[in-house]
Parts: sequence; C-alpha cells; structure tokens
Amino acid sequence: MFERTAYRIKQFWFAISSKMSETDRAFAYQHLNIKEAALFFSLPDFEQKHGVVVAQKMLAAAVGKREIDQRKLVRLGLLHDVGKSAARLTIFDKSILVIFHKLLWPVYDLFAGWGKKERSPMLFRKFYVHKHHGLIGSDILSKIAEEKDIVNEVRSHDYPRTSHDVYMRLLDEADSTY
Repeated sequence: MFERTAYRIKQFWFAISSKMSETDRAFAYQHLNIKEAALFFSLPDFEQKHGVVVAQKMLAAAVGKREIDQRKLVRLGLLHDVGKSAARLTIFDKSILVIFHKLLWPVYDLFAGWGKKERSPMLFRKFYVHKHHGLIGSDILSKIAEEKDIVNEVRSHDYPRTSHDVYMRLLDEADSTY
C-alpha cells in the first residue's frame, strides 16, 4: 500500500512539475503525421509530456528487439491517452478520479456509467472519459484513418493486462512508471 501511495505522489509531482520542451515537441512532430499531432497537442501539457516520456521509455525497452516496429511503438506511446481529450481533465480532476477509482470504485463505476453520453453533466463525463479513454481514443483515431494496429492497441489500453501483445506489454510497463 505504501509503495502504491508513494508512486501516486511521485506521479502527481511529475504532472504538476512537468513541462513540454522544444525537444519534446520536436520528438512528437518527428513521429506523428499532421492529424495525429493535432490530436496529441489537444491534450493538456502534462498529458503531452507523459506521452513523450512513455514513448521514450518504450523505445529504450525495445532496444535490440528487431521484431518491433519502432515508428509504431513511438506513435502508440504518444497517442495512447488521446481519448482523454474528450473531457479536458486537469491534474486535480485526475487526482480525484484516481482516489475514487481506488477507494470508492462502486461510486466511480456508477458515475462513469452516468457519463456515457457526450451531453452528460461534465462531472459524470469526466468519470466516463477517465475510465474509458482507450475506447474513446480508438474511436477518435479511427475517424482520422489511423492504422488499425494503433487503433486496436489504444482500445486495449483500458485493459492492458488482458493483452499478450509485445506492444501492449511495453506500453503497460512504461505507462505505469508515470
């Protein structure tokens, strides 16, 4: 329990202290096409920075693995949370949502269910988007004709441990370190 709490504190500190640098922006632009970049840069800065860090960690973990398509890997790392753009979540929102998810999960699930419709009250919509951002992101990516592999991986992001795919394992590992 203490380790998980310490992790969440570090994650919160990372979110409030992280800033996208010009190098980070260049990294994203180098790996994303115009439509993907528009989606990525619609996320709040702390989510963008998180995407860059995840993509870079995935790249580092894949060194020497010839079966990995590095371009796909980086794009997956950058785009995995794009569904969160459906309800502009602040750092404070995310903190509250995580607390509800971990300590009050029945309420979290109930509120998420009430937020399914795009016209739902924003409070409930934030719960829904937080819980289902992988599904939402895959729908958004499908609309811009993203590669099917990326769409499927982002959809699986809500339940990463159910996949045996090497890309999802790398994403899950990198994503769980902030």
